[in-house]
This record gives sequence, structure tokens and C-alpha cells, in this order.
Amino acid sequence: MLLKSFLSAIGFLTILPAPQEKEWDPALYGRAGAWYPAVGAILGLLIGLFFALVSRFIPASVAAALTVIGWVVLSGGLHWDGLSDCCDGFFYAGTPEKRLAIMKDVNHGTFAVMGIVLTLLLKFSGIMALDPGKSIILFPLIAALSRWSILWMLRQPVISPNGMASSLKENLPRSACWLAAILPLALIILTKWTGVCLLALAAVINLLIGLMARRKVGGINGDVLGLTVEVTEALLVAAAAGLAGLY
Repeated sequence: MLLKSFLSAIGFLTILPAPQEKEWDPALYGRAGAWYPAVGAILGLLIGLFFALVSRFIPASVAAALTVIGWVVLSGGLHWDGLSDCCDGFFYAGTPEKRLAIMKDVNHGTFAVMGIVLTLLLKFSGIMALDPGKSIILFPLIAALSRWSILWMLRQPVISPNGMASSLKENLPRSACWLAAILPLALIILTKWTGVCLLALAAVINLLIGLMARRKVGGINGDVLGLTVEVTEALLVAAAAGLAGLY
């Protein structure tokens, strides 16, 4: 059962090959949530190793750009649609109902493009300023914290009873948040004060996004979870570059 939920998490959060159930199983989907930080750490480790390797042979700017591309590809671009939808909806000066309608629209507007470009730029600049050797431990922590944030964001009211966020919240084991904390906390111990600062920043980001989502649309949905992952990752990467002296 543990292996099935782990493989389900890998298949959902990455493009890494992992056997999946032929039919949708909400209970399995919920149990997989406890593995999100672990899968994030695996993703971050692969990206960190790639960045450390290519940085030995090509300029820092090119290595950073390729690393950002690799990060998007390995995650399957899963969370970027949520980021773009939230940017379009949250920054529309209208009613919550109209904002939700905009978020469901498959077309993307100016705010979506701006949000994607600025988030990519922030992640790129943070990676370029980071010591490639430190990325091997910092990227796993950042990716793990970003996906752990999904579980904490689920404490907010869910907008739609039939959406992805609702299904995850209903089927997520009560102990999932704390079980999922084991690996991020271990990585925080390894990264010392840098890890502590990144944890504190991730908590603040989670709180602010939750408050914004409740104010703008009355709660969270799958798009807000995607926004949470991408914004948290980008800000933590940028912060890690500034905190490099602590680790």
C-alpha cells in the first residue's frame, strides 16, 4: 500500500516513469499526499545534480536557464496552469464569482503571462546566483517545502466540492502533514540556519496565499495549490541565494 501511494505521488507530480492504477482511486490519491515532500526532494536532487554538473562546462547564465527548463520539464509543468489561472483571476477587479469564471477559462490573459514570466525570471536569477555545489542539498529542501505547502494549504476552505483540492483534502490521512514533515525537517537539519529561514519563509508565503485566496475567491482550489508550489519554489530559490552565507 505504501509503495502504491508513493508511485502514485511520483506519477502525479513528475514525468518520471512510475506504474499507475488503471482506474482513478480517490483513496490512493489522498494517501499519496503524504509522499509529496519526498517526491519533491527527489525532483530537487535531480535538478541540483544537473545544475552542479552543467555548471562545470558552461557559463552560469546558460546553466541556470537549462536548470529552469529542466525543472519545468521534470515536473511536467503541472503547477504552471494554476499559477496562470490565479494571476488572471485574482487580479481581476470584479466579484469572486467572476474571478472563478476567469480561472476556469482555458484562455490566458495578460496577468497570466506576466505571472509566468516574472516567476521564471525570479527562479532563474536565484539559480544563477547560487553556488552549484550547494544546490545539491538546497534544491531538494526547496522542492520538498514547496510540496509540503500543499498539505498545509488544504487547511483553508475548499471552494468546489468536486475539484482536485476537495478530493485530496477528503482522502488525505490526518497524520499526513506530520508524516510528510520527516524528510523536510531532516534536510533543514543538514542545511542549518539556511533551512530554518527557508522554512519560516515558506510558512509566511503559505499564510499570505491562503489569506489572498479567501479574500479573492472565498477559498482554495487546485489552481491555488499550483500557485502555492510555484511561488514558494521561486521565492525560496531567490532567498537561498541570499542566505548562502549561512550554510
